[in-house]
Amino acid sequence: MLTESFVNSCLSLLLNKKSKIKRSPGLYRDVLEIIDFYESKHAFEIPVNVKGKLSCLKKTSTMLLDGRQIDSVYDSLVSGKFKQYSDFLYRVITEDMKESVFQDYLKQVRIRKKVKSLFENYDELDQVLDTIKTGSFEAIDDLVEKYELTIKGLFSNMMESNRQMTIEAAASLDMSKDDFSHVIDMIKKKYAKYSTVSTGFEILDGFVMNGGYEPSRLYIYGGGSGAGKSTILTNTIFKSAIKPINFLDSPDYVPPPPGEICRVYVYVTLENTIEESLMRIYQGMFQKTMPQMLYDISHGVDIKRRINNILLQNNATIVMKYFPALSISTIDLMGMLDDVINVYGKEAISGLYIDYLDLLKTDNKFDLYRIELGHIALSLKTIGVEYNIPVVTGSQLGRVAYRIKDSSELNLDQMSESIKKVEHADCIILLARDMTDDKKIHGKVGKNRSGKSNVGIEFMADFERYLFTSVMLKTNPDKSSENFSKQDSCNAIAFSGFSDMKF
Repeated sequence: MLTESFVNSCLSLLLNKKSKIKRSPGLYRDVLEIIDFYESKHAFEIPVNVKGKLSCLKKTSTMLLDGRQIDSVYDSLVSGKFKQYSDFLYRVITEDMKESVFQDYLKQVRIRKKVKSLFENYDELDQVLDTIKTGSFEAIDDLVEKYELTIKGLFSNMMESNRQMTIEAAASLDMSKDDFSHVIDMIKKKYAKYSTVSTGFEILDGFVMNGGYEPSRLYIYGGGSGAGKSTILTNTIFKSAIKPINFLDSPDYVPPPPGEICRVYVYVTLENTIEESLMRIYQGMFQKTMPQMLYDISHGVDIKRRINNILLQNNATIVMKYFPALSISTIDLMGMLDDVINVYGKEAISGLYIDYLDLLKTDNKFDLYRIELGHIALSLKTIGVEYNIPVVTGSQLGRVAYRIKDSSELNLDQMSESIKKVEHADCIILLARDMTDDKKIHGKVGKNRSGKSNVGIEFMADFERYLFTSVMLKTNPDKSSENFSKQDSCNAIAFSGFSDMKF
């Protein structure tokens, strides 16, 4: 319903000179789309007393979209058929209002934008519901599939609307006329150390990246089978979860009470079952082989308590989800994230880790598999932007990865099937297992939008314990390794003291 209150709010949002809200062409288009949507839907009756002011809002949005200035818009409006609103419009332009009020106005626009997105598939949904009511479907399997696709289509439209609103909010900046403060605030928040999520590896955090995984970015570890994609994902989760966070550069930070969970690492695996994932995390954290872990279990060690005694010291937890390969899409991931947020809150989500990209499916059908993979990568990037979290995943390299002898031989064109994965990712680290030494993993930072690229990395791994034990760095992949003399400060040695402790 388009109420007079909403129309007034939109005019204030668009015309008030004292607001610091960034008003982009995207916002003007959103208002016009909302008006057109409600005018075209007979189900939404617009009150007669609102229609005149609604026409004024429509004209205002059109002129602003054409690049007109606020004073020029006002003069044009009050010189014509909207002169009856001259006093109201002048007050809208000049009045002092709290920034929180404008934020609320913007929220109302977003809500109605979501309504528009939801109703784009309304006819299709209505048809499915009518089929259910009348029992006119041919087969129940087809009915369920049609219903699921329709609901996911509705959800996808809503998420795309959110993504566009987020991007458009900072999509333009006139350096001579606009206020920089909102952009500077975004930069401060995005690149502050307390906003990053540690990889758990000091060299990756401090040398390759700007402190770790950054919000809204997509990170991909590419490797062949056995290169350690799953292992490095689980390692970066638990190593980060047990690493204390330094909030000294956060002026508003208040330490949480002991035991309160404020860091949630969401791990979705489509390859290893839930019990296999638990075993790998436990083995890595406590340097246990599989027989040693089974020995612990058979002798009554409380696995849950042992893990949580470490995690809760740093107010962290890990939420693991297993799904069969090719059974879920990125839309399902968003629904799953929403479930976790309902329990812990949005601000608590430290990151989404997916093992791995190539095992996700798409809700839309594409003629070519490479286009599907590119769409999945873009959708994962969208999740990062929408939830303001890093998204970390793995992906397959081509067969040439099994013949790699050194990190200098790793290249982005070895990403299997789709170069779109490379285009949509913010950071790609390539991995290949050494042909002669099973414990050595060659790595290369092939792409990095925030940090160093073309950097050679070598990991030493203990796959019996699912653990990357140390990192060696090459400042240039074509030069010999430079061992940083000390092993990574977050490696397994940090856990060695737990091996003989009783919990």
